[in-house]
Amino acid sequence: MISVYGPAQLDHKSNFLSEVVRVCSKEALPIVIGGDFNIIRRPDEKNNDNYNDRWPFMFNAVIDTLNLREIEMSGRKFTWANHLQNQTFEKLDRILVCTDFESKYPHTTVHALSREISDHTPLFFCTNNPSSSYQPQFKFELGWLLRDEFCDMVRDVWHSVLVDGTPLERWQAKIRRLRQYLRGWAKNVSGAYKKEKMTLLNKLDELDKKAETSMLSEMEFNLKRVLNDRLAQLLKEEELKWYQRAKVKDLLEGDANTKYYHLLANGKQRKTRIFQLENGNNIISGDAQLKMHITNYYKNLFGPSKNSPIMLDELQTEDIPQVSALENEYLTDDFSEDEVRAAIFQMEHNKAPGPDGFPLEFYQVFWTLIKDDLMALFTEFHQGSLPLNSLNFGTIILLPKKKDAKVIQQYRPICLLNVSFKIFTKVATNRLSTIAQKIIRPTQAAFLLGRNIMEGAVILHETIHELHSKKQDGVIFKIDFEKAYDKVKWSFLQQTLRMKGFSHKWCSWVEQFTQGGNVNIKVNDQLGSYFQTRKGLRQGDPMSPILFNIVADMLAILIARAKEAGQVEGVIPHLIQDGLSILQYADDMVIFMSHDAGKAINMKLILSTFEQLSGLKINFHKSEIFCFGKAKDHEVFYS
Repeated sequence: MISVYGPAQLDHKSNFLSEVVRVCSKEALPIVIGGDFNIIRRPDEKNNDNYNDRWPFMFNAVIDTLNLREIEMSGRKFTWANHLQNQTFEKLDRILVCTDFESKYPHTTVHALSREISDHTPLFFCTNNPSSSYQPQFKFELGWLLRDEFCDMVRDVWHSVLVDGTPLERWQAKIRRLRQYLRGWAKNVSGAYKKEKMTLLNKLDELDKKAETSMLSEMEFNLKRVLNDRLAQLLKEEELKWYQRAKVKDLLEGDANTKYYHLLANGKQRKTRIFQLENGNNIISGDAQLKMHITNYYKNLFGPSKNSPIMLDELQTEDIPQVSALENEYLTDDFSEDEVRAAIFQMEHNKAPGPDGFPLEFYQVFWTLIKDDLMALFTEFHQGSLPLNSLNFGTIILLPKKKDAKVIQQYRPICLLNVSFKIFTKVATNRLSTIAQKIIRPTQAAFLLGRNIMEGAVILHETIHELHSKKQDGVIFKIDFEKAYDKVKWSFLQQTLRMKGFSHKWCSWVEQFTQGGNVNIKVNDQLGSYFQTRKGLRQGDPMSPILFNIVADMLAILIARAKEAGQVEGVIPHLIQDGLSILQYADDMVIFMSHDAGKAINMKLILSTFEQLSGLKINFHKSEIFCFGKAKDHEVFYS
């Protein structure tokens, strides 16, 4: 470990960088070098435009030459500030490590502490080795599929479970037994793998050294080839392990980039680690306190919806496209083996599994083994006797929406559902997708077969161009819904489905897909306790985007009714019949209004009514108003 204090004087920086290269080049052990380098690396590491790229260029060249990586700092953006009234902030302090060190300590993090009265921010460097009490979750490794006789072993374990009971009890018993067996098997083979790899490397090294001074015999040459083949097989398994964790999409399997995948996975883990969160005037830190705070936040977020006295008249459906009797029959028809298989093979690869640890690839590779047990579940579900909530478990992981997220609202919750449950919603989504474009108005452009999200963008662009070029009056309101998917009222979803003509059986299926699920929160590899959700659509469920579109379509219907009654008015009626009033891109919406104060108030009432009905609350801090023509003089009123 090398501590650094770089010179502030420009004349000494060249000698300083040369000394860094000299010291690091001579070091045989893994390197950690950190401190005050007194050099920034990029323009964004300073809060003003006074930037000279000479020393940043030299510094970055040194870092690349020494094959060092900077451990990304969390907690703040800059590490130094002067004490002038117009302060300058810079990032002068950092910690660099070699790739060997990062591979040995993959959980290493750097966190900025309080600066107090100093002009420099102290950095907390931690290798974050898991405690002895930490029990890693079971996770089916894709690399296991490369092992000889692995598939036969899985088949034997699966068939060894003989349970008298319901299809669900048989399924859960087999999954549970296979998970227990593979957990123990993996623990044993992991140590054997490392020993075998080291033995192979030593034997190959001996043969390589011998080949430098004398010709290898035919037996030795053949042995070397066998050893190389076996080593390549082991390295391929290791590569798949880190490919699975890195979640990359730009490289194909087969590229020999194990170290790249390893470093990428480690970097992703550091970026998602939460050190502390602000809660009002309080700072919450420590894994136990963070887990409690985040779990309570999501318990409240997904808690019961507030009752509203406002209800839609379900008999008023003349202006709502209806699902036909034939389409309802198709939606609730018997499930076929081909249909279920197609849904499984359509789902995206290399996605994190749910709480049971089995990824999609398990279902694809072992389809012939598990299909009878899985289809028995579908038969029971169709008959109405399957308690689907027994499969409906998920783990919520948090992804930061921005760098240096400080409050829980700045994290996006993604629900990792059991694949066994997602298969049901994927099959149902495939059926629903075929009729969704008929029952959802053309104003919605996202997540619908036959529609392109760029269509809405083109219409928006042409509308703005028309308003500008023809100097027409109008107002455009870009709506941002607060936690849109998470706040959808289940009662309103069901009411919307009924008003669109879906059968009672289909509505019951959707109710089972969306309700009764149990989730827990994963914070820094620690899992919280399970709790039930009471509202919302989960991001990670294949059906959620279409269900959200169905709910959001009711806003377009309410606006169309108000427009027909003369209560609101759109823009450019000379180009679009009755004027353009709304464009929708999933949970992003754009409202168009004529320049009319009274009708603008009516539009606000419609939006407030829709909020009461659906639970979708407008985030006015992120929403934007754009005024055109004479409306510009009244921008304060519209805002």
